[in-house]
Amino acid sequence: MQKKIVVVVAVAILAVSLLAGFVFTEPPQSSSQQKTSMQNIIIRPDGSITPSDAPIKRNGDIYTFTDNVYGTVKIQKSNIVLNGAGYTLSGPYNGSQINVWVVGEGPNQSPELVAEYIIGVDIGAKTVEGVIVEDLNVRNFSIGMYMWTKNNTVTACGVSESILGIMLSGSNTTVTNNCLVHNKQGVFFGFNGQDELIPSDVHISHNGFVENEVQINGCFCEDYPENEEPHAWDDGRRGNYWSDYNGTDADNNGIGDTAYVVDVQNQDRYPLMMNPVQIPTPQIQADQPFPMQWLTFAVGSILIALVAFVVVRRLTKQK
Repeated sequence: MQKKIVVVVAVAILAVSLLAGFVFTEPPQSSSQQKTSMQNIIIRPDGSITPSDAPIKRNGDIYTFTDNVYGTVKIQKSNIVLNGAGYTLSGPYNGSQINVWVVGEGPNQSPELVAEYIIGVDIGAKTVEGVIVEDLNVRNFSIGMYMWTKNNTVTACGVSESILGIMLSGSNTTVTNNCLVHNKQGVFFGFNGQDELIPSDVHISHNGFVENEVQINGCFCEDYPENEEPHAWDDGRRGNYWSDYNGTDADNNGIGDTAYVVDVQNQDRYPLMMNPVQIPTPQIQADQPFPMQWLTFAVGSILIALVAFVVVRRLTKQK
């Protein structure tokens, strides 16, 4: 009889072990882990997402990342929000500019160079505007974000390790609460042709410009536009953090005593002494499987224990 009881206990232990192995088996890899080639995602004019299995969830006009993406996002729909949820959009740029035509250095570069630019978030369609990009990490691109059109906003994003962090060519653009770090050029002002050489009404404040080789740059293909209207580099009280700012803060109010000079026409009047922005971190999704795994294991183990208890008790009574 004791041998039977030992066998029942051993079977119960084996059943619990098998259940644990089944429940806690490494889940299938996420879409970003499975793919070794770049995934080029398009949000089309009708609001649909291509490819359909891209890790972006749509809720009306809000498009939210559900995983990291190795690839690009091209936006063809106006008045939407692209919410990164703290995830990372990464590209193949490895820090080398060999055989790459460099934006901002003019047309007198070697004809042997090629311009194979890869853009992370591309708002390049002429009719697209009113796009908000928020809470997204963008890294390792030729151009991290290209804001080619007007009325767009970039906020709470981290843009790093790219040739150009954010390229602005559209007017009425707002760049706020972002961290631009370790790019060759942090923000670059481009142009949209002869009708609009320089974007106007651009608001840039509360950002952290950290150790970019050039914090702010622009295309020097044309003579300096002396009639260019100054952009807004602060909100009237607080500006941006610049890692190369060498001013002082005599009254210890967190704002530099002298302006940060962007160029001869543009100044950040209230440069911040400390970086106000951190790289966003991924949100914990409500549908993560880990808690459900523990619940399944606990319930299964209890059921196995109950069955084993009933069997042992019956065997004991038979004795």
